[in-house]
Amino acid sequence: MSEVEGPETEHLSARGRRLVYLAVAAVLVAVAVAGTIVFEQIRDDDAATAKAERLHARLLAAGLAAPDPRVIADSLGADGGLVCQDPSSPLVKARYQAAISNGATGPGARPVIADRDLLAATALAIETYCPDRLAAYLEETGTLRTGDTLKPRGNQ
Repeated sequence: MSEVEGPETEHLSARGRRLVYLAVAAVLVAVAVAGTIVFEQIRDDDAATAKAERLHARLLAAGLAAPDPRVIADSLGADGGLVCQDPSSPLVKARYQAAISNGATGPGARPVIADRDLLAATALAIETYCPDRLAAYLEETGTLRTGDTLKPRGNQ
């Protein structure tokens, strides 16, 4: 069984080689793009973990309860997530005020005294992730009435 050589088979083999080259090039481009994406994710993950560990240590140093650094990193990412979007906006202030209400809706809703540890923990998160927004956050939450209202961890 010998191969028949001629103009038609040379044309087909050149076309086949071209298809193989194109397929290999497409695979290499896809691998390069995937590698770049994974590299960016790992770099962002490392930055998120470093900031989360720093926030975790600061919370513990302040005597506050602190979740695992991995949980903090997953929640806040490398940029602070929701905490840093605009901590001084009226919507955020309204969310804080709603979060520290008695939980009723309509005319039964009543404000309560905010726990100062909750506000301090949020301030530490803002100071860690977006320190330029800390002053605005403190100004917005500075008018809230605060106290020691959360149960200590041992009394749960």
